[in-house]
Amino acid sequence: MVTKVSVSLPAEDIEFVDRYARAENVRSRSAVFHRALQLLRESELESEYADATAEWLESDDASPWETTAADGV
Repeated sequence: MVTKVSVSLPAEDIEFVDRYARAENVRSRSAVFHRALQLLRESELESEYADATAEWLESDDASPWETTAADGV
């Protein structure tokens, strides 16, 4: 499903979006924003994975796995 929205941005942001679209051969402003949102989601997901890994490594659950991790499998 696609939803149409309206946003207000400073002129320099629109100019950047247009330059990016031309340079990267992106078909529309909407496609530029879609790409930017995908990158933002990925960045947040990476952060969440890093947090979860750090939490797990600090837990008592991590210690038993140390012996299996050393074999490289």
